[in-house]
Amino acid sequence: MRRLLLFVFVCVCTPGIAQQFYFPPAYYADNQLLEKHMPLLAGQLADVYKDDNRQEYYDNLFRYQIAAGRFTAAGASIDSLRSLVTGPDTIRRKGIAFAWQTFLDANSLVVSRDWSFTDAYRRAFANLYNGLPSSLTGNVASWMEADLSALKKEQDQSLQQLKGRDVISIAQASRICRAYAAYKVFNRILPPGMTSLAEQDDRHFIIDSVSIKTQDGADISATIVSRKDVTTPLPAILIFNIYTGPVDKTRAKDAAIHGYVGIVANTRGKNRSQQAIEPFEHDGADIYEVIDWISKQSWNNGKVGMYGGSYLGFAQWSATKKLHPALKTIVPQVAVGIGVDYPLFNNVFMSYMLQWLHMVTNSRQTDNAEFNNFPHWEATNMKWYASGKAFRALDTIEGRPHAIFQRWLQHPGQDAYWQHMVPYKEDFSRINIPILTTTGYYDDDQLGAMYYYQQHHQYNKKAEHYLLIGPYDHPGAQSIAAGKLPNYEIDPVARINILDLTYAWFDYIMKDSSKPALLKDKVNYEVMGANEWRHAPSLREINNDTLTLYLSSTRSSQHYLLSAARPSAGEFIRQEVDLADRSDTTNRYDYGNVVDNVINVKDALSFVSKPFEQPVVITGSWFGELDAVINKKDIDISISLYERTADGKYFKLNDYIGRASYAKDRSRRTLLQPGRQERIPVRNTFFTSRKISKGSQLVAVVGINKSPRWQINYGTGKDVSTEDIRDAGVPLQIKWFSSSYMKIPVRK
Repeated sequence: MRRLLLFVFVCVCTPGIAQQFYFPPAYYADNQLLEKHMPLLAGQLADVYKDDNRQEYYDNLFRYQIAAGRFTAAGASIDSLRSLVTGPDTIRRKGIAFAWQTFLDANSLVVSRDWSFTDAYRRAFANLYNGLPSSLTGNVASWMEADLSALKKEQDQSLQQLKGRDVISIAQASRICRAYAAYKVFNRILPPGMTSLAEQDDRHFIIDSVSIKTQDGADISATIVSRKDVTTPLPAILIFNIYTGPVDKTRAKDAAIHGYVGIVANTRGKNRSQQAIEPFEHDGADIYEVIDWISKQSWNNGKVGMYGGSYLGFAQWSATKKLHPALKTIVPQVAVGIGVDYPLFNNVFMSYMLQWLHMVTNSRQTDNAEFNNFPHWEATNMKWYASGKAFRALDTIEGRPHAIFQRWLQHPGQDAYWQHMVPYKEDFSRINIPILTTTGYYDDDQLGAMYYYQQHHQYNKKAEHYLLIGPYDHPGAQSIAAGKLPNYEIDPVARINILDLTYAWFDYIMKDSSKPALLKDKVNYEVMGANEWRHAPSLREINNDTLTLYLSSTRSSQHYLLSAARPSAGEFIRQEVDLADRSDTTNRYDYGNVVDNVINVKDALSFVSKPFEQPVVITGSWFGELDAVINKKDIDISISLYERTADGKYFKLNDYIGRASYAKDRSRRTLLQPGRQERIPVRNTFFTSRKISKGSQLVAVVGINKSPRWQINYGTGKDVSTEDIRDAGVPLQIKWFSSSYMKIPVRK
């Protein structure tokens, strides 16, 4: 009776009380009990679940309904989710939840026609596949992609993390219901789904797997896809990919659907290649030989284009180090700037690099389960942070020493090791092919993408290199620009399909089509808040004025003043940071929202400008100098810039992290002199474009980086990777002089 009363209490809560559910360990002690009780839990969750974001609401709801066995309701929720897609991407509605829909349709046929599930599934799959626009059929393999062992592991981990409690929160219920639904559906559909997909592929495509030998004896795995109804040589689209898996065939098929021959080649050591996996190191030379091989095939007309994002963007730039004559264009999206923004960001190494290395080097495929084990990696980073050990010990703390992790740490500057992988300085003068770069204001690799763009224009005055940049994150600037960033709806005009733009560019360069209409000039950017694309012939011409703002010592409420007037000489603000302090290990918060009610001022000072009397558009990358005296030889500086709106919301414009000793030259370290006033330049900041409203203010948060996600610079002047908490010594003492300034580019 006590348990029954508890069940009633927690499942029928009054408004305002956090929803909870009775789900004791006895309910999932074995698979039979789980199959009995999980649908009940999922049904209860579906009945009370709410979310103001309708896209997230229906995306979650249909999964809860499937887990509850409410298949008709799940289908209706998927229809509602699709109806939210409007504008130029309406054509993609039918692809939403494709794999889940095949499961629902097959079950409907089983019930209505008394067919076996296998027969019903083949019919359901064929009906849905043939109902897709041809431009979407190449994506089906990725929609069907699933690692059953990883899904089962996720389900088991979600249950284990309940830690034996009888009452669980709505967030815990959501996680286990989503994991249960995913494993249930894909465990059922994968065998007949792969058979059905193979039947469709056989009808439309010629798919080959080849091994391409390099001059140094390595072998490069490649997947080639062409349409069966094409008999003449075509241009080829090459994607050079370290993330081996079903997506290889998907990307190659997508190129074939768009009227090209699609080739996905893998980094040496991946897929069927037997060499050691050494990310970044061999790609330039290997891509040259792959392109040479492609250009000699009967199905190629001598033209090759490349595209892809992140690592794939880096690979394209590596291919331009020694440019093959057949390579006619590249479309690097969110390109990793090796030695610039990854694996070190303005010369500060990131903890994330170890997580990424395990994903790509654990096996010849892509270890997505490893990468997606976020609780493990967050715990690892926090364990290192709390231990106070040197950053070089991160891999041993994690439990698996990693040779490449250690190799990278030997190169804290943009030295010859990184320089040989991509064009460097005068190398850019020899790149004479058309290029389209895409990136976003919130793209983690924006600094890399902009580095290549600026270096190309600097060393090649005739560069035919276009830039498209908007309010996109890392995924959004290389695929379909979703309508939402964390806590921010992007402007309607910015909701474009980057992939469609990419193939329109290929048609323009390799098929003499018209240039994509959006690319009206060399620089194309969307002004957040204005719902407007603007265009300029160069980065220098996107603004017509600069706001110079100083870090004044005058107080302004809880902040200092970000002053337009130069303060009196000698004014400064004192700051102290105890680099040995780890009292925050249990109370850390990441301020990842674009729009928020609060800002993170830990280990930092905040400065606020006067309200703007008229609207102004900020466009470009701000720069400045910090005038400071410190008691150590080095510091890692963090700066965040916000618009504070009249209603008190903070709109994040950009972040900066950089090592002071590399601020003047990222390839050579110059230590600071303790006790001496130093001018520290701040460059390499993020590009943004935002209409600042009348009455808004700018807020700058200036501080010291001390986080589990980054190296900790204790300021001894030694290799930062070898410093540990014993090197912290006395707290870091800083005098921030008010002659420190930020120059913010604007168009009035």
